[in-house]
Amino acid sequence: MSYSKDTRTLQTGDIYVAIRGERYDGHAFVDEAIRKGASAVVVEQSFDVGDLPSHVAVTSVDDSVTYLAEAACDLVEEHGPEVVAITGSVGKTSTKNAIATVLGTKFDVLASEGNFNTVLGLALTVLNGDFDGRSKLVLEMGACQEGDITELCGYFRPTVAVVTNVYGVHLETFGTLKTVARTKGEIVAALESGGTACLNADDPLVRNMAERHGGRTIFFGEHGQVTPRDLTVDLPLLGNHAVQNALAAFAVGRALGLEPCDINAALVTLKPEKGRLQKLPGINGITLVDDSYNASPASTLAALDVLQDLHATRAIAFLGDMLELGGPSHVEHVRILEAALDRCDDVYPVGPLMGKAARQVGLFGNHFESSREAALALREEDMSMVRFGDVVLVKGSQGTRMERISRALLSEEVIPEEVLPRQDASWLAGEQ
Repeated sequence: MSYSKDTRTLQTGDIYVAIRGERYDGHAFVDEAIRKGASAVVVEQSFDVGDLPSHVAVTSVDDSVTYLAEAACDLVEEHGPEVVAITGSVGKTSTKNAIATVLGTKFDVLASEGNFNTVLGLALTVLNGDFDGRSKLVLEMGACQEGDITELCGYFRPTVAVVTNVYGVHLETFGTLKTVARTKGEIVAALESGGTACLNADDPLVRNMAERHGGRTIFFGEHGQVTPRDLTVDLPLLGNHAVQNALAAFAVGRALGLEPCDINAALVTLKPEKGRLQKLPGINGITLVDDSYNASPASTLAALDVLQDLHATRAIAFLGDMLELGGPSHVEHVRILEAALDRCDDVYPVGPLMGKAARQVGLFGNHFESSREAALALREEDMSMVRFGDVVLVKGSQGTRMERISRALLSEEVIPEEVLPRQDASWLAGEQ
């Protein structure tokens, strides 16, 4: 029996949990959940359950998310699997997937889906998953403010903690890079007695986190115990950061007893994820590099390096706004556009933040106010923007919906839903 918070995907027999969100209140859909066959509902105590059918079991709680998290915590404590927890500013999801692939060669693995890295997302992963005491739980943990990781680890205490890097992401809520580092380090401080920290040795802020626990530490990176020399296979992924992700997975594999040959055999099977530097066939003979899932200054610079290394006839970049950067936002957008102009033949800024930066660097005429506007221009076959032999990068924060542009650039022979992120109609029709 599964838990569901979304009536659109609810299956007959599921337990429907009403969640109060920023945009929607799940309590408004309780009747719909019952019509679709929910076997039970979980609601908050302020909800009037008087008119609900008598055959539907009702659980009234103070807070629905806390109820799910506590139930998931109890399940983990009951079965006792080892928990591998991953955090960092960028690369969490790709690293999580690499770790799950490596561990899957020897263990039963339950990994959080997509970027479900909140209390709610991880609780649903655990409650709807299949695992026992011999399994490994591989959980990505996100944070927007200090204490978020501590809260997550309170429910899912890690045996192995992985930190990818520390960058100035979410500075609108964190305030300073020092606070980002302190928050990411909460995952190391939460380690079980005798647990292992796998830390990026090439990032000083991450390396210093070793002081926050008394157990074993495995450093990965050029200056670590696990280095690129341990990788004896060619990784089937674009970008130098793919090496860092693989090294993190290698370190976790070694921490849990896997042999190097088995780890390398698993790494060679890695596949690119939707929206993360995925090379795809595009319209009219172009190559599309879809990196539309999200963006930060560090990940955008990495994507531009990949574009430059592909040695195209022309290198083109559609770059959307990078959100939640706080005070340094404008400076960072200017820096990225200057780097793009140095690496690319044509650059198309998308969004108001990129537009402001474009004016400062003297980039006029190529700016689009939104991804919707850019995609419309491409669909109207304005082929002065892209032509045969070009390699085209699409990159921007989630809120800019840059996947609209990727969809417009994608070859007609490829089904967008199979290769691009967030292709549901309601998302594509949204604002921005």
